[in-house]
Amino acid sequence: MSSQIKHTQVNLDGLLEVLGQNLYSTPAVALRELIQNAHDACLRYQLEAGHPKAFQIDLYTDPGNNVLVIQDNGSGLTRDEVGDYLATIGSGYTRILRQRTATDEMIGYFGLGFLSAYVVADKVEVYTTSYQEPESTWLFTSSGGKTFSISESASQSVGSRIVLRLKAGFSELSDSGVVSALVRKYCSLLPIPITINERPEPINNVTPPWAEQGVSPLQLKRRQMAFAELFEADYAPLACISLPENDLDLDGLLWIQDGSSYVSSDSRNVSVFIRNMFITDKEADLLPRWAGFVGLVVESPRFKPTASRESLQEDDYYRRVREFIREALVTGLRNLVLQEPEAWGRILVRHNQALIGAAVVDDRLFEATKRSIKLPTNTGEFTVPQLVKKSQGALYLKPEVAASSEDMLLAAQGIPLIKGYLYGVSAYCQKFSQLEGVRLRNLGTGEGQEQLLRRVTVSAVVEQRLTALFEEPDVDVRFAEFEPDEVPLVYFSNRDAIRKNRIESDEAASRISSAALSLARLHTRTIEQDKERIVYVNLLNPVIQKLSSLDGAITRDFANVVKCCVASAQDGDEKDDSMVTRLSTFGASMLTLMEQ
Repeated sequence: MSSQIKHTQVNLDGLLEVLGQNLYSTPAVALRELIQNAHDACLRYQLEAGHPKAFQIDLYTDPGNNVLVIQDNGSGLTRDEVGDYLATIGSGYTRILRQRTATDEMIGYFGLGFLSAYVVADKVEVYTTSYQEPESTWLFTSSGGKTFSISESASQSVGSRIVLRLKAGFSELSDSGVVSALVRKYCSLLPIPITINERPEPINNVTPPWAEQGVSPLQLKRRQMAFAELFEADYAPLACISLPENDLDLDGLLWIQDGSSYVSSDSRNVSVFIRNMFITDKEADLLPRWAGFVGLVVESPRFKPTASRESLQEDDYYRRVREFIREALVTGLRNLVLQEPEAWGRILVRHNQALIGAAVVDDRLFEATKRSIKLPTNTGEFTVPQLVKKSQGALYLKPEVAASSEDMLLAAQGIPLIKGYLYGVSAYCQKFSQLEGVRLRNLGTGEGQEQLLRRVTVSAVVEQRLTALFEEPDVDVRFAEFEPDEVPLVYFSNRDAIRKNRIESDEAASRISSAALSLARLHTRTIEQDKERIVYVNLLNPVIQKLSSLDGAITRDFANVVKCCVASAQDGDEKDDSMVTRLSTFGASMLTLMEQ
């Protein structure tokens, strides 16, 4: 038995309800869609009639009667076209004309724009006169879009006049202030002037910087800044970056926001236009994730919008544009570094920390900014070249907020400690070390400790005497030579021993699975030390040298005084040589006492 082919049935009531109530995120989009149709009607007239005309779109608001009118002097519609394009959902002449003429200037795409009128209006009336039949004017009337009528009307000039008798919930669209604000948002770049209530000044009188002709570089820069200000509600622009010429049919402007940011800040501000009509400000991912302090206006006829025209399809073109914008931003930042040092200095004041994180994830940005980004240290912010000079060719990275003996030792030598515990700083230092060949000293590790000190061996007698003086139940005594020699000793945490003791404790057995604990203990068995602190005794220090030659009970008292004095000198945030001075004064006094 052969199957019978049947046509799919459409529930018109249900379709109109779903499309009308759910296609657009806000009813205000209806104004954009109807202005878009008016714009395309003007372009149709220009393309088909073949002679110049001063096009205009006029809006009229009547809050007393809850009415909004959109009028254009474009092509208009014939009687047949009214039935084909106004009374048929999903059918639009714009798409046909675009295919016929291969033009990219037409905005409409899906033939759904007129449907938005039914979202906001109880009744829609369209008076239209085609340039092809200027003697005939037609009136299309529909309530809710489910039924319609077409009749002849009193003659009017070529073009169309849409009258929206607004629903009670959308009466704000009859307010001239509301309508003007929406036009400025959606239509600011449209070349066809739009007026309201017969005022002579167009609402949309913005010329984008990429369309400026015959202006000097200084004038262009000023106009770029003014243009960026139109799209920044929260920040003023610090500097602008033009998108370079390209084969993507893409125009746009980038700018750096004037507002302090952090590594995790995300104030990306992106406005997307298609054929000069605003589509969305929800495409932040056209900018890199690290660019949380950047704004962008971008325009292209090749973006593909979704059916609601409120977002973009992430197709291959979208991805190519995203990569192009990233490259343009990085190149622009590099040019600011090289060509506009004053502007770059202002950018660093506000966005230095965010740029640290950005440079970690973007090699080109790292290369462009590596000599100007500043790293936070215990004595202020410095560029890496400045730090390398201050630190004898190395970078010293402090991993913890808490003060440590490494801090004291390096502060005594005038070496800045980079605050590696701040987000992004440690990764930036690692990257700089790998790419630029600069030595990186990670404090808080056994390797880092050994790099600060020169371990030495001593005679059995000296080892026995000094060990007896400074040994404690949880302290391992070691001997070294280090600068400055005014510092008699330093204490370090033995992290290997701490880890071993915790893994091997009974408490660990109750918190860690037996399999994981067994694996961990295989490692800790190779660690011989069990004392959780290490004291390095400085054999270059005159007081230590004197103590190593003395014997007797009073010597232990002197040793205890030394430990107390070192602990006292380490307290506080020493940023100069005062700690060394205090230890030097103490050492002189101790030597005097020991001579008596």
